[in-house]
Amino acid sequence: MKKISYKLLCSIKNILFFIGIPFLIFYIMECFLRNPWDEKWGIKLSLLIINAIFFELTALFLFAVTGSLRKALYTEGIIFFILGFVEYYIQRFRGKPILPWDIYSISTAASVANNYDYSLDARAIKVCVAFITLYIVTWFAKLNLPKWKKDKKIIISRVALIILPLILLFPYAAFCQSAKTIKKYRVYDKLFTPTTMTWRDGTVFAFIYELQFMTVNKPEGYNLSTEKDALGKIAQNNSVSSNDLPNIIVIMDEAFADPKVLGDFTTNQDYMPFIHSLQNNAENTITGYMNASIVGGNTPNTEFEFLTGNTLAFLPEGCIPYQQFVKSDIDAMPVYLKALGYDTLAMHPYKSTGWDRDRVYPLIGFDNMHFVDYFEARNPKYVRNYISDECLFEQIETEYENHKKISDAPFFSFNVTMQNHSEYSGELVNFNPDITVDGVADDSLIARYLSLEHITDTAFENMVNYFKNVDDKTIIVFFGDHQAADHVVEPIWNLNGKKGSDLSFEDMTKRYRVPFVIWANYDIEEASGVETSANYLGNLTLKTAGIPLDPYREYIDEFSQKYPVLSSIHVIDSNGNDASVSDSDKNDELGDYRRMQYYELFDDHDDYK
Repeated sequence: MKKISYKLLCSIKNILFFIGIPFLIFYIMECFLRNPWDEKWGIKLSLLIINAIFFELTALFLFAVTGSLRKALYTEGIIFFILGFVEYYIQRFRGKPILPWDIYSISTAASVANNYDYSLDARAIKVCVAFITLYIVTWFAKLNLPKWKKDKKIIISRVALIILPLILLFPYAAFCQSAKTIKKYRVYDKLFTPTTMTWRDGTVFAFIYELQFMTVNKPEGYNLSTEKDALGKIAQNNSVSSNDLPNIIVIMDEAFADPKVLGDFTTNQDYMPFIHSLQNNAENTITGYMNASIVGGNTPNTEFEFLTGNTLAFLPEGCIPYQQFVKSDIDAMPVYLKALGYDTLAMHPYKSTGWDRDRVYPLIGFDNMHFVDYFEARNPKYVRNYISDECLFEQIETEYENHKKISDAPFFSFNVTMQNHSEYSGELVNFNPDITVDGVADDSLIARYLSLEHITDTAFENMVNYFKNVDDKTIIVFFGDHQAADHVVEPIWNLNGKKGSDLSFEDMTKRYRVPFVIWANYDIEEASGVETSANYLGNLTLKTAGIPLDPYREYIDEFSQKYPVLSSIHVIDSNGNDASVSDSDKNDELGDYRRMQYYELFDDHDDYK
């Protein structure tokens, strides 16, 4: 009787371990960033169970492979501790969770990994202690399968046990992605807020749900011939002489934004006095705000929108088009300008492999490319660990002068800076912050960030002054790719009685506004307070330069008259009505743009080639 009772207790204990430990691994992993039981940011019971099923299937698979419950639970605990740890840092540094498309960005992320502060906050330390405690408890799990032998029954049963959870993953994934599941369990499915989605739905559920957007399906009602015919009906005027075309210099400045859009604050001095002066109706200048589709990272997405006229509103949340969709030659601004007689140059003072730029730039029309090795051979100036904006701007001047000596063709230069890249903590090298924010510590991240922008502002002014004195007609376009991550600008919200975790839709859209400037050294029509988005800014650049638009850009330009702002976050119509893209998704006119973009980006055609 005692033996039976002991065996029964052991069986009950092992069942509890088999069910309970995987659930605790799931729960503790979620605790890295917030309490999953929290009333506001927690996970509903139904979704807790759905997430936990994945962890149970993982435990079953590992148990079948190792033949030991203890080894299986140890392995599962280590795997998800590491994943939770990575998720913790990714959300902390860029303000977004791990997304399926991040696998394409591993090498780029690794190249800047040494610039971040990896200290742990109190919550993360508690989670680490909880995992260690769980590992200790797991030692008492004592359930083993028969060892692999030549016995066919044992082999078949072990193999079947390995295959079973793998097979079950397919209906599990289909269940997570089902529209019925989303409706029945009231799943939060707003792709434009992936952090909220992860917090409310659970890391695993959100990730599996997002997997279905790895590829872009044909839009409803799409027909290749219809889109091609529609473009064919748009007249194109190429009657422009290359002698009349100005040089075009585009600078997409890393993380350059004006936090004033988020709320009021005061500083010891103006952190971007030159940009602010240009915004005050400066001569031969157009200024305003560009609405980006990203915040805190994924820089190439803004340049993709600017250079192609395509919008991330119609592509999967978190995707990187350069890496996922640009596999062959596509129509883009450099391709079009080359056809008009421009020489094209792209420069980025960092690694050529970042975001696959070395592969993508030739596909979108750049004749020449210069990356970090080109700059390092010229004794560059550094701010922190990055080549300075001043150095890049001076190199633009040098490239212009060299080009003028050998060619009469107009000059197009597209430049992506690196100086202001996060992280803003750590030891200061070649950098003395000179901006302070009232009510915030002098060495805060926001103070350092604004001090870096102050350096950029001065360098940009010097560059404009240089081109004021050249004879060739020249246009300079300057804009930021995105705002800094949440933890950098949090003090601005706090000064205005807000929290980054509890923003209204209006406040959230402000996170995507960055200033832009179009300046010319000759007479152009001035404008200020222009509100646009990255996919339209390229058109504005071409029109300001007096360059006729190709049919696709002409289509986009007409669309922008009805919807002046369209990003992956929101759409604003000509009456000022603002809504999320998901809420506007049934709009027929948005559908027209979506179908046209699909044709332009994914279907084979011979336009302008």
